[in-house]
Amino acid sequence: MTAPVLTMRLATPRLVLDAPTDDDVPDVLAACQDPATQRWVPLPSPYTRESAEFFVRSYCPHGLASRQYTVWAVRARGDGRLLGALEVRRDEHPGSASLGCWSGPWARGQGYMREALGAVARYALDPDGLGFERLNWEYVPGNEASRRLAEAAGFGFGDGIRTVVSLHGELREARVGRLSRDGVGR
Repeated sequence: MTAPVLTMRLATPRLVLDAPTDDDVPDVLAACQDPATQRWVPLPSPYTRESAEFFVRSYCPHGLASRQYTVWAVRARGDGRLLGALEVRRDEHPGSASLGCWSGPWARGQGYMREALGAVARYALDPDGLGFERLNWEYVPGNEASRRLAEAAGFGFGDGIRTVVSLHGELREARVGRLSRDGVGR
């Protein structure tokens, strides 16, 4: 059986966002073994080569096939190196989705994920794109880089919405930011 093809290829001035491939396995492995990524992203620990292969070969294609989530590989234009990944996951509430991402340590601090998140958020909210009416972003207090990234993309955290997330088997309070098609929550 062939994996579904990601037809939602996006591009920005510095990036190409498309489906993860087997060529990305070494960079997925390196990024997901990074202590900062492990601290804030619910990943298997230890994160092994088999974990990275599962992500690329099974997890990402399953999201497309089930139409429940889409994962984009965030790549540098030119050399195509994997910089990170960004996921849009359909929520329980119709018209709503949640976003999340991780980036490799070699890509941090250069604005790549801010650029990628902006492109994906616009596409996700576009009626001719994914067509969602509202996007959610959760961050665990202490992960200020995640909060700043979401705020730079227009997510608002001002209404104090909180939730509980499981992170490495521990329940943690998280704050929820929102971005809507009509700009509410900015």
